Amino acid sequence: MSGTLFRRCGCRTADGRQYPALVERPTEAQRAAACPVMLADAKHGRWSFRLGAGVDPVTKKRRQVNGGTYATRREASEARNAAAVRVNRGAVVAPSREVLADYLPVWLSRHTVKGRSLRPATRENYARYIAQDIAPSTLGGMRLGDIRRHHINAFLEQLSDAGRGAVTVRRIAAVVQGAMRAAQAEEQIEDNPATRLRLPAVDVEPFAPWEPAQVGHFLDVASTHRLGAFFELAVFTGLRRSELVGLRWSDIDTERGVLTVRTSKTDAGRRVVDLDDRSTGALMAWRLAQEAERAAWGPAWVETGHVFTYENGEPLKLQYATRLFDKLRVAAGLPLMTLHGLRHMSASLMIASGANLAVVSKRLGHSSVQVTGDIYAHLIGSASRDAANAAASLVPSARTVHAHRSQTAVEAASS
Repeated sequence: MSGTLFRRCGCRTADGRQYPALVERPTEAQRAAACPVMLADAKHGRWSFRLGAGVDPVTKKRRQVNGGTYATRREASEARNAAAVRVNRGAVVAPSREVLADYLPVWLSRHTVKGRSLRPATRENYARYIAQDIAPSTLGGMRLGDIRRHHINAFLEQLSDAGRGAVTVRRIAAVVQGAMRAAQAEEQIEDNPATRLRLPAVDVEPFAPWEPAQVGHFLDVASTHRLGAFFELAVFTGLRRSELVGLRWSDIDTERGVLTVRTSKTDAGRRVVDLDDRSTGALMAWRLAQEAERAAWGPAWVETGHVFTYENGEPLKLQYATRLFDKLRVAAGLPLMTLHGLRHMSASLMIASGANLAVVSKRLGHSSVQVTGDIYAHLIGSASRDAANAAASLVPSARTVHAHRSQTAVEAASS
């Protein structure tokens, strides 16, 4: 089971056809048809191999293992020998003829993280990346077994060149990586090419919050929209977008002034959040408005129990909430910020007011206080100084140490 070693290059004949591969020990006819440069230069072209793998027990067709591309004959020979060992063990993987664009939706439909279903927002984003970015690309049209690392890297570079942000490119890469891992586990492919990719670097900048006056102005503008209460809660509770969209009236107790987050995937995320009077008032006003919409729609109203809905009662989609926030932000003439930024804004306001970091962490549903501290370390400094000054001001004293020393220095200089 020696298999066949060969070289292939990208050169073409005068009529535009690619030269055929040149096997290691060519016949005269094969030499005559080969690339002249390859015949003259032993380093021209890239090496690969083809190895017989017996007969498929189901289709009764002959199976074949095709190698990747290798810089030297030695690398190709070693890869062929390793493949031959797998064939002898019966561990050969039949090359998949399914293209990536067809495999991705199937993979997404059953994809989980550590046995748990994906968050709705994550699944929605993955589906959008597949439909809009990966499937229409050259990579999306390739067979799973033909994809190599350089194909994926070229695809990611094209995304960056087209102006896609580093974070987005890395998220799209994560979709490809997850799918290729699954394809390998399912024996659709023998090796996973989506490893050690060249990913763009992400410049992480500390969150720069709006000034309190800017937050107030935004909420004034948002209040003109029927869903103004959505943004009131975003600012004063720090709930995530998915938590706000998934909130139900059964989760809210206005008499006790609390709401319960039940939609989070983590234990820390499932929590009870105290409501301030302003948020409670906003919710009560919104409930009356929603009741009026229910009456106006009559039998056509869709009863879902969700707090924030479209006019007909159907729950909001995540992307709609994002687009609405950006529309209102632009209308308010405020600096760039994402909807998730309101969650950070909530944390900033609590820290600036002197709230204990453990309280902030619990309200946000972080896994630990350390996580909260790492995210908002740049905001804690000024709050810490304010707290220190506030603590010092509680202690009465007729003469402070620095004042006493200053007076002594003045007296010494004048004597």
